[in-house]
Amino acid sequence: MGFINAIDQWLEKKNEKRIALSKSQGICPECQGKGFNMVGTEVYITNSYYDCPGCNGSGSFADWLETN
Repeated sequence: MGFINAIDQWLEKKNEKRIALSKSQGICPECQGKGFNMVGTEVYITNSYYDCPGCNGSGSFADWLETN
């Protein structure tokens, strides 16, 4: 179980760094400030967009912080 805990801690630190970088830039960490995300495999077939649930489509870190 020590190996799994080490991986969990590494992923948590990586996520914290990503959020800190997004905060310094003022952008949503889920959509990288775009305000929308694209559906998985349809990215290459059609333009299937949906508003980012983290920031409600604004792309702002402040809005993301209120949601989370």
